[in-house]
Amino acid sequence: MFKFSGILLLSVFILSCASNTNQTFKVSELEYPSDLKIVKRAEWGWKALTDTLQQHQINRITIHHGGVEFKDSADVPAHVRQLQDWSRSEKHWIDIPYHFMIDLQGNIYEARPINYPGDTNTTYDPRGHALIEVMGNYEVQTLKPVQLESLIHLTAFLAKTFDVDTTNIRGHKDYAETLCPGKDLYRYIQDGTIRRDVAGLIEK
Repeated sequence: MFKFSGILLLSVFILSCASNTNQTFKVSELEYPSDLKIVKRAEWGWKALTDTLQQHQINRITIHHGGVEFKDSADVPAHVRQLQDWSRSEKHWIDIPYHFMIDLQGNIYEARPINYPGDTNTTYDPRGHALIEVMGNYEVQTLKPVQLESLIHLTAFLAKTFDVDTTNIRGHKDYAETLCPGKDLYRYIQDGTIRRDVAGLIEK
């Protein structure tokens, strides 16, 4: 059973070094229910923020895919670390563009702190959006039931925590010209499965 009891939004401060000076960047930490398979940032080797953005308030949940085929044999923590390094060094973003990433086994990786807006290579403004990426390319891959289950439970948790109406649970392609999150994932948004199941969990 999915439980929302005891959900707290906590704020901690992370000390990091930028331009040889110590700066303090606020990182909002979520307290998750025990049935979410969360891999916390500290567990996969997240590097503390060295830059910041204006914080935002979550009012939408937007689903993405990675756009690159992902295999069961992949080293997921290494992949997430590489994405963080690439995002900072090549894109000059403050962090991974997504707030959460879901692997092929349904494990949910914390990524960019939720209190900062994500980033995108497309034309929509991600401020106010909680961004969830499902690893893989769902134009060519098939979403696993365990991934869909994790996606629905995570989305329900975020919707409850931030009081997001289920009508504001959408896919990347609903805001920009893109194939993301891929046809095999998007169909669960398009046919109402995700919104319906999220609403059912919230009501419990």
